[in-house]
Amino acid sequence: MRTDILDLHRFYESPLGAAARDFIAARLAEAWGEAARLRVAGFGYASPFLSAFDAAERVLHLAPDAQGAMRWPADGRNLTALVDEAFWPLPDVSIDRLLIVHGLEEASAPRRLMREAWRVLANGGRVIIVAAHRRGLWSMVETTPFAAGRPWLKRQLDALLAETMFRPLAWSGALYFPPYGARFLLRAAAAWERAGSRLWPGLSGVLMVEAAKELLAPVGQVQRARRLVAGPLRPRPAQPAASRAKGAP
Repeated sequence: MRTDILDLHRFYESPLGAAARDFIAARLAEAWGEAARLRVAGFGYASPFLSAFDAAERVLHLAPDAQGAMRWPADGRNLTALVDEAFWPLPDVSIDRLLIVHGLEEASAPRRLMREAWRVLANGGRVIIVAAHRRGLWSMVETTPFAAGRPWLKRQLDALLAETMFRPLAWSGALYFPPYGARFLLRAAAAWERAGSRLWPGLSGVLMVEAAKELLAPVGQVQRARRLVAGPLRPRPAQPAASRAKGAP
């Protein structure tokens, strides 16, 4: 089971969620800027962060079918597709940058998910994973979606990347401020972030890792993935608001 799309949407519309979005987005901007002339995709619930890549050649949001989807962006052509978490309706080597947020913690098969990420990334392509940190307070407070599913340790993410043919390039973290929506805490959130990144970097609420696709992949697994996605699978456009709670596919 995955966190429902409406719960994710409500969280990021709240003052606490907006603060979390801003601090994570700042780290993403440091890594990729506006992703000018690149093909960008997000998996999980990445839509709050994809609007920053307005200089990209193309942007697509892939929403896991067990989570549900909402139309994104709200205005203009819909760029969200509802997909199986392990079989994405994208051609091989078709994406330059991939952002995974709220995607790995509740994945039924994280290794298969990352092999699919490997398949769609172009040679030289990069992925950023934003994952709840097991040692951070955010994974322990159930009022936020970062407490859902399996939180990760750095060594666990490192092992997963190695197993699925990715090479870590840079590690960082975000969300050092307490995961509570009290106004006085939110007013001090920026100070918490600055202090946390310097004084207790191992206690971030989320781990963030940028990794590059390695080209020497296990041949048998790559061929299997290609066979499985070569059929008539097509993206299913999201409705204005769809969720499991309302009978979404």
